[in-house]
Amino acid sequence: MHVFVTGATGFVGGAVARALLSAGHEVTGLVRDPARAGSLERAGATLQRGDMLDPAAYVPSAERADAVVHAAQLAVPARLTRRRSRAVFDADAQMTAALADACTRTGARLVYTGGCFDWGDHGDDVVDEGTPLSPSPMGEGHARQAAELDRRHRADGLDVVRLSPGFVYGPGGLFASAFVDQARRGRLRCIGAGTNWWSCVHVDDLAAAYVAALTGARPGAAYAVVHDEPLRLRELTDLVTDALGRSRTGSVPPGLISLLLGSTLVASLVTSFRISGALVRDELGWTPARSRFRDAVAEVVAATP
Repeated sequence: MHVFVTGATGFVGGAVARALLSAGHEVTGLVRDPARAGSLERAGATLQRGDMLDPAAYVPSAERADAVVHAAQLAVPARLTRRRSRAVFDADAQMTAALADACTRTGARLVYTGGCFDWGDHGDDVVDEGTPLSPSPMGEGHARQAAELDRRHRADGLDVVRLSPGFVYGPGGLFASAFVDQARRGRLRCIGAGTNWWSCVHVDDLAAAYVAALTGARPGAAYAVVHDEPLRLRELTDLVTDALGRSRTGSVPPGLISLLLGSTLVASLVTSFRISGALVRDELGWTPARSRFRDAVAEVVAATP
């Protein structure tokens, strides 16, 4: 298949593009800066320069593809305020609508990227694809797009599949910047008491789920993609410092860290997302190479620059 991947130099989008190439697919990747995408180009991808706020730059590429993977996200400064969050959500809405229109015209499959914050805080309860979305602040945009894509599927016949990963870790992305880098500098703290649950997935395992969803998913399907074992945030934080051979760290009040990171992000990070990934295993035969965060963290930390 010829697959158009948005956000192809991002943490998730890059992993998806590489997995698609390894599986024998042809990939065109949307990138803001081709100079940052040399490794992707050497791996065999075609690069399309463009910005997610400029549909004219990417809609023609989407229309030439057999399938589209939407993994782009608007880049914003580190402190995520409510205003900046709205900009992220609005950019995603604009791009998703343009891609959905293109896929409706051509009959191509659209694979949309949701996230772990889409369900909101359910405490100790396990959530899955049947749980209504009552999003945390950072999940509000994805939840709105989920409803709109479902409507487009039913009304317009859009062939859409939604993948909602847990917390995505690997040698890059938020895991590297918020956990590994901070721990190396002696700045890592657990946000709040850390009793909230996080369900995780390695970025390469997540990418494999995208490859499976392109050809194996039901039109209109949605899948949560997570490893087998959820962890409380306190334990996840401890596993990172243990892997680095450093002393375990203390906690920081959410209100205090909000001054640095923004209340929108922190209010989401302290929620519980204890997610079941049974459906993606049952329907797509997806089996993660790393079934538990605790077994992979040392390898990932060692590979993080």
